[in-house]
Amino acid sequence: MRANNAVALASLLAVCAVLPLLLPSNTFQFTIVLAAGAAGVGVSLLLEAGLISFGHALFYGVGSYAVAALAPSFGHFGILLVALGAAAGALAAGIVGLFMVRYRGVFFAMLNLAISMVAYSLLLKSYSFSGGSDGLPVPVDGMFGYALGARQFGLLLFYVCLGGSVLFGAFLHRYRRTPAGWGLGAVEDCEIRIEYLGISANRVLLQAYVISGLLAGFGGAVAASAVGHVAPDSFFWTTSTTFVVIAVLGGRGVVGPYLGAVVYEFLNIGAARYLSNSWEIVLGVVILLIVRFARSGFAGLPESWRSASLRRRRA
Repeated sequence: MRANNAVALASLLAVCAVLPLLLPSNTFQFTIVLAAGAAGVGVSLLLEAGLISFGHALFYGVGSYAVAALAPSFGHFGILLVALGAAAGALAAGIVGLFMVRYRGVFFAMLNLAISMVAYSLLLKSYSFSGGSDGLPVPVDGMFGYALGARQFGLLLFYVCLGGSVLFGAFLHRYRRTPAGWGLGAVEDCEIRIEYLGISANRVLLQAYVISGLLAGFGGAVAASAVGHVAPDSFFWTTSTTFVVIAVLGGRGVVGPYLGAVVYEFLNIGAARYLSNSWEIVLGVVILLIVRFARSGFAGLPESWRSASLRRRRA
């Protein structure tokens, strides 16, 4: 089973690697999908502890604005800016998480939303720093110290994002096998039990919160570099909701949110082309179908079909 999963994952990565070469005009969309998928993985990580965040746009926006602030000085070092944007998201999550991990359930969800909206309001009024509603340009045009053309830079940025996603996936694979990773599921099942084992639930959640902020900051940094512009809208609640929808569509784990990002982007582009004013209806129907027939998301469909087949054979 593990060998089959490894082969499937390697095949999926190979397909992702050649997509920009086969469809060069869609490289920008592929990069945005990876950026949104990374942020969705961060939200999905907290879902493993039974916590949902409607405020992860805060860390996504921090990562994007960190790139915007540093781009005038390091515009030819795109890979460095992406790394610094991810670090900024993790730092912001560490600060906010000290307060946030004390809460559970709806309080956790709403407090995340409230802090993100406070940051949005402050940025909207701080025109000298954020550019107000107009936002700021992000003059990133190089990757390793050399200026590049738009096409070459976009291609390299995609592979930087893909490589970062693979590294984060490997890290999370090992993280879930540590006491802290195991503790996430235990927090959802029965938090008191892990406290009796001498493991601090708040510490477990803080570690997961910082990792999720790192992933969101990484996604924001990549998106800012790809778009070449940032605005306070990246902190708005609709951005956070997008990440939650991506996590629900794709399912928990590392690969699931990326599949959710693909589906979301496909609906955003495909359905909006024909239903420009009501494409959200299609998205809502897809979410209802996922919740009703595949609660583990698209990533869990093979396992659901396998379980259903076994039940039919036993019957």
